[in-house]
Amino acid sequence: MEYYEQFKKIRQLKGLTHKDLAEGICGMTTIYRFERGDTAITAEVLYQLCQRLGISMQTLFVDEDSEYAFIDYYLEKLREYVYFRHPDMLKMTLKDAEETINNNPSFDLKYNNFDRLFRTYSAIVLKNEERYDQAEKILVELMKNKKNKSDLELEIINTLGDLYITQDKYGEALELYTRHRTRILAHEDSHYFDHYMLIQLYYGYANSLYSNFRDVQALDICFKLLIRIQEHNTMYYLGKTHYLMCLIYLALNDGENAEEHFKKAESAFHLEEIRDRMEDHLTAAKREIKSLKKSENSL
Repeated sequence: MEYYEQFKKIRQLKGLTHKDLAEGICGMTTIYRFERGDTAITAEVLYQLCQRLGISMQTLFVDEDSEYAFIDYYLEKLREYVYFRHPDMLKMTLKDAEETINNNPSFDLKYNNFDRLFRTYSAIVLKNEERYDQAEKILVELMKNKKNKSDLELEIINTLGDLYITQDKYGEALELYTRHRTRILAHEDSHYFDHYMLIQLYYGYANSLYSNFRDVQALDICFKLLIRIQEHNTMYYLGKTHYLMCLIYLALNDGENAEEHFKKAESAFHLEEIRDRMEDHLTAAKREIKSLKKSENSL
C-alpha cells in the first residue's frame, strides 16, 4: 500500500472529512489530490496533518511489523533534514524517533548505528539552540568511542568541527580536521564515503585554516574543494566556498579576486534561495571589498 493510500485509510477510519483535516493547514483540494497520488505535499504540511490524525508521520511509510524499516526510514529523514537545513523538522523528527524507537525495548538500537546517529543529530539540535557545552560533550564522547572510518564517523567529525568554529575554538577545529582528514582520505575505501560529507570535511578544514591565519593553505584547499563541488553539484557549499575565498582574498589584500568570488557566492546563494540568510555576511564583505579597492586606487 502506498503511503498516500495509507493516509486516506487512516483518515477514513478516524471519521474525518477533507475539510476537517485541512482546516488551518492546507486546502481541501491538496489533500484530495494527495490521497489520489496526483501530487506530493511538503514534509511540514504532512507532519501537521499526521499530528491532527494522532499518528506518527512514519506510520505512513513503513511496514508496522518491521522495526528495521522504521529505523531506516527515520535515519533517511533525519539525514535529509540535516543536509537540507530544516532545523525545526530535525527536532520534531528526533522527538518522534525517541518516542517510537528509543523508548521501545523491542527495537535494536545498534541496527545501522541508529544509537550513535541519534546522539549525533541530537548534538546538532543542541548546537542550533546554542547549548554548545552539551553538544560538545556528546560529540567528544562519540569520538572517543569511534567504531570505524565509515560515513558515521565522518558525520561526527564534521559536526564537532563545525561546533568548534561556531564557538571560535579555531585551534581545536584545525587540530581535529588536520588529524582526521589525512587518515580518512588515505583510507582505501574513501571513494565510498558520502560525497556531501567529504565536501563538508574539505570546507571545515579550509575554514579552520583561514580562521588560524593560514590563508594560502586555505585557498589551496578551496580550489580543490571547488572541483569536488562541481562534480557533485551542491549550490549551498558552492556559495559558502566562494564566500570563504572572498574573505581569504580580502585577508591577502587582493580586492579584485575578492570581488570576483563575492559575486559568485551571491549568485550561488540566490540559486539556493538562502541569500536572505547570508545578507549580513554579504553586506560586511561588500563593505570590506569597497574599502580595500578604495585603498588600492589611492596608492
